[in-house]
Amino acid sequence: MSTFRKRTRFSGRIAELNSMDSAFRDVSGGRQRCILLAAEAGGGKSRLVEEFTNRLSGRALILKGGCIEQQESALPYAPATGLLHELARLRGQSLIKSLVGCEGARELAWLLPELGELSERFDAGIARSRLFETMRKLFEELAREMPLVVVIEDIHWADQGTFDLLRFLTRRLMDIRLMLIVTYRAEEASRNALRTTIGDISLCEGSEVLQLRRLTYAEIAVQLEGLLGRPPKPAVINSVYARGCGIPLFTEALIDASGSLRANVTGSLNDYLLRAVREVPPSTGGLLKVMALGGPQITHSLLRSVTNKPDLDLVELLRPAISAGVLVPDRDGYAFRHALIHDAVRGDLIAGEKVAIHRLYADVLERGSVPSYRIWHSVALARHWHGAGQAERCLKWAWQAAGEAAAAFAYMDQMEMLKLVLAAWPEVENARRLIGADHCKVLELAADAACWAAEAEQGLAFVDRALAELDADRYGEQLAALLLQRAVMRQHSLVSGEIADLERALDHAVSPTRLRADALGQFSRALILRGEFNRAKRLGEELRDLAERLDDEEYRIEGMIIGAMLNMPPNASCIDAHRIVVGRAEQASTGRVEVLAGAALLQALLDAGEYSQIIDIGPAIFARTVELGQARYIGALVGAPLCRAYLDLGRVSEATETCERMAALDPLPLGLVHVFECQAEIAIVLGDVDRMAAAVSSLRDLPPGPQVANRMAANLRRYEIESRALAGDRDGSASLAKSALMFLKAQGGVSWPLMVSAMRVAVDTRQKDVVLELAELAGRAPRRNKVEDAENLEISAEMSRATASDINMWEAVSRSWADLNQPFRQAYALMQAGAAALNAAKRVHAARNFRQAFRLAQSVGAQLLSDQIEAFAAKARIDLRDGEDDCVGKAPFGLTDRELEVLRLIADGQSNRDIARNLFISSKTASVHVSNILSKLSVPSRGAAAAIAHRLRIVELT
Repeated sequence: MSTFRKRTRFSGRIAELNSMDSAFRDVSGGRQRCILLAAEAGGGKSRLVEEFTNRLSGRALILKGGCIEQQESALPYAPATGLLHELARLRGQSLIKSLVGCEGARELAWLLPELGELSERFDAGIARSRLFETMRKLFEELAREMPLVVVIEDIHWADQGTFDLLRFLTRRLMDIRLMLIVTYRAEEASRNALRTTIGDISLCEGSEVLQLRRLTYAEIAVQLEGLLGRPPKPAVINSVYARGCGIPLFTEALIDASGSLRANVTGSLNDYLLRAVREVPPSTGGLLKVMALGGPQITHSLLRSVTNKPDLDLVELLRPAISAGVLVPDRDGYAFRHALIHDAVRGDLIAGEKVAIHRLYADVLERGSVPSYRIWHSVALARHWHGAGQAERCLKWAWQAAGEAAAAFAYMDQMEMLKLVLAAWPEVENARRLIGADHCKVLELAADAACWAAEAEQGLAFVDRALAELDADRYGEQLAALLLQRAVMRQHSLVSGEIADLERALDHAVSPTRLRADALGQFSRALILRGEFNRAKRLGEELRDLAERLDDEEYRIEGMIIGAMLNMPPNASCIDAHRIVVGRAEQASTGRVEVLAGAALLQALLDAGEYSQIIDIGPAIFARTVELGQARYIGALVGAPLCRAYLDLGRVSEATETCERMAALDPLPLGLVHVFECQAEIAIVLGDVDRMAAAVSSLRDLPPGPQVANRMAANLRRYEIESRALAGDRDGSASLAKSALMFLKAQGGVSWPLMVSAMRVAVDTRQKDVVLELAELAGRAPRRNKVEDAENLEISAEMSRATASDINMWEAVSRSWADLNQPFRQAYALMQAGAAALNAAKRVHAARNFRQAFRLAQSVGAQLLSDQIEAFAAKARIDLRDGEDDCVGKAPFGLTDRELEVLRLIADGQSNRDIARNLFISSKTASVHVSNILSKLSVPSRGAAAAIAHRLRIVELT
């Protein structure tokens, strides 16, 4: 089977690798271990073994052998033969002969003829016993030299002799440095010989069974990134995960050599998937064809009705497919074990078979001879009548299913059913009369469903078809509805034309109706997104007036949402207003405004720095968004404040998990802005250069939409500055800091995070003009909340580093971030406070700050920041381990803390210049300290001062 294989990243299996590492440590200590590694076909057994053995890095002799699939019977002792070939290749035949002797070599010659003359065998039992003893002796001798790792793969294809050899070795080799790794397919474990062998071996001392699960969504994403060489798009991850079911081999098979997603699997993989199907009896194979058109899962009752077979007869037909691993029992029915097996069986059907089978299902479902499945029932009927070529019946059931799906917020199902209505329409003479709607109305509904399902490309196509059919003069309001749909899809796709559509929609929706209310609400939110608050306020006020005229609670609430969003800054009264709106929306039981209200509240809480409150209510709002079928549409906008709150509070793993859930929704570009920004923020905290570069690249690949142009421009500049700084590119980050200043001066708005990043880099790279201009900008910029107050204070503290870093200012910054419960930013401020304390010769003060900073950085997993703190502390000879702040002790002879530090360096033989560089002081200041030390110690030279320091143990020898 030919698949695209590019081994760049190993994904998942951390627990299994740890278990194997632990087993190898036991082996190195003289204890034999056996790992039984089970997984389904393609589950990654060989890849895990490869990863593990590669990590051993010359610490063991590794021999590999495998069983070979044969049509008739298993090849005798195939893995033992493979092991001997491998050993001969690595060490030579002469070594084998020297280890087992001439007699032993003749025994092994039955497996490896190159070892010489065959032993004469008269009794098969005795001959086998000799062979087993010779293999035992060979392994014992090899393990004396160094630990021996023996890998035997695919024992589900083994002969009985190999099974017996494995049992023998696991019982007779208990106290040698041998690690035996045996792999097999889990679905084959029901075979009697294999099951018995696994059971016997697993009971031996030192044996452990590792069952490889399928990879998770996040692990598949990592695997795909390795295959593609870039972060995969959420849509690609979703498709591969759904079709490949988390099986590593299938993931590789679904990506072609160019790194693109395959529309269809390769012929070789298809043959591989169908092999087990073709090996079952013909009657079972026929049943599998029927099941394939019933879906990935099918209930026993439906299958019984469709096949018209008694229960016991049906079970007998199903049993071979279950034994072969094609099907698995699934609650009250059966499921194909892999989605790709289901696809392969369905794809193997010819046209006539499909029509006949679809007709069987449709007849049974329409008779109602199986329990109703609500939406599924009508959806299934529409699909089966479509497959059976019955256009009128398909149209009837698809229209009913679309209505049911809309009522249940199943927008994707609604869109798919309306597509069937449109497909059947040309073949049904009385289509309009049959469903009570014209073709253009169906297109409008399909566009609306596509919009809510976040399928913008299809939705825009529906709108364009409808607009081409519509008489604008006669149907102005329908035109306005279509324009509103196109506007929201353009917004979420980050393409231009949205405002023009909204303006035109308002021109056509002139009557005081719900349609005009829709237009006013949508237009107001679009303007808020762009920062055009005055115009948004006017439209919001008109919406509130119209809602009262209509006496419509939904639009009253929407008007309140817009009013609360425009209520700046986000103080306590503003947040209270948002909470009131959320309560009204929940009581009104209107899903659309409930989600909008929840998203607005979370954003207000984020702007106000109320992170704990976000964590209290955010998960429920996110879950409600999914429940209401609006996850792809607005899920990322709801998830982003939650992710940022977790991150700011130092709960990085939960922030990462939330970000992954946002990405898994496969949002449109507007939602992806939030996903990639969250990824970048996580990368900053972790100090992860690769993650940051990937996030920046992903943001740059998004369409340059006018909806978030200013926001993206500011954030991209900040992330690029941070990316260059993380990578150690001093010149690049300096240039970007200067560019950020130009951008900030030209921009009407203010980006405090960008100013903070630019100021830090400008100070680090000694750009005095940039530092001064940034400070001037910050001094004029408005501050809306406690977060921006803290950022303003941090900018001032950064500026102080350009001359003499201010301890008090940095400690004030630290307190500000502590008040906001932001441990990462507090740790950075404490690090700078510690450095400032060192410059001021306040060693105890510095030690306290460094220790607290280090604990905070470690608690959030900020490795790069932890390393920076350790570097500062190491230069100052400060122990970061927990201890009392006065652990340094009082220096004798009246030496100050700073003089004691200088004396340590004198004792190390450092010059005044070296001392100045290490303690971040001038050479002149270092010279003054040295003179004071010589005077206090009453010695004439630096060498004498060093001798006293060592003799009296004033400083420790290094």
